[in-house]
Amino acid sequence: MLVMLRAYPLSFVIGHILAGIYTVLFAYFTYTYVFGGSLDSRFAQFAGTSDYLTYVILGGIFQPFAVSTLMNVSRSLITELREGTLESLLLTPSSRKGYFIGNVLQQMTRTLFEFGVILLFGLPFGLTLAHTNITGAIVIWLCATAAFFCQALVLGSLMLRFRDTYITQNTLFVIMTFVSGVTFPIAFLPEWLQPLSMIMPLTPALDAFRQMVIGGHGLADVTPQLIHMGFLSLAYLTIGWGTMRRMEKRVLETIFG
Repeated sequence: MLVMLRAYPLSFVIGHILAGIYTVLFAYFTYTYVFGGSLDSRFAQFAGTSDYLTYVILGGIFQPFAVSTLMNVSRSLITELREGTLESLLLTPSSRKGYFIGNVLQQMTRTLFEFGVILLFGLPFGLTLAHTNITGAIVIWLCATAAFFCQALVLGSLMLRFRDTYITQNTLFVIMTFVSGVTFPIAFLPEWLQPLSMIMPLTPALDAFRQMVIGGHGLADVTPQLIHMGFLSLAYLTIGWGTMRRMEKRVLETIFG
């Protein structure tokens, strides 16, 4: 239990839940008291819905889920390095794939808890679930988990390369949150910035998830988003797995000099 608390401190869980809750509260108070419940006509056109609160609350739910998966999977090896167990891990014949898959499965149970807490909190603040395609939403959640896992491999290799977690991960998270349509449609971004959102798995995942929840669409309706996620997952997996192996070799060379 002590090892688990050190590797996955409760402060991370609480912090991610609070981040989602803050997004929900900010959206509610801004929409209700600042804008008086009115929207720019372009919002419904770009977002595909006029339900602003549900749109933003779903972003506030999905973003902490993405951050949690990315952060904890990517930090796994550098945590081993800081604990002094990385060289033992790398020298054993244990499956590296099994190590990372086991890590992401552990994260799924914890992020599902965070996901559920923020979901329940959003209900009294305007979150509407009446038209939700539950099966489709679960499929999107699983596909998104796989995509974030692949992206985490790239992030983890960068952490090993620079021996840093804070600056590396938070730079990615800030950019990802801003360009992936968490609180507003990406069409509102400057045109030169919009291509950046296309390389973030959160963008198609969040778009597809919103269509499942707000519109109750079927999986066939989000085929472009699923293909987009699949392409990004394959690209990140290829890059991340290759660079991770090189970083492991470099770390061993540094340790045993």
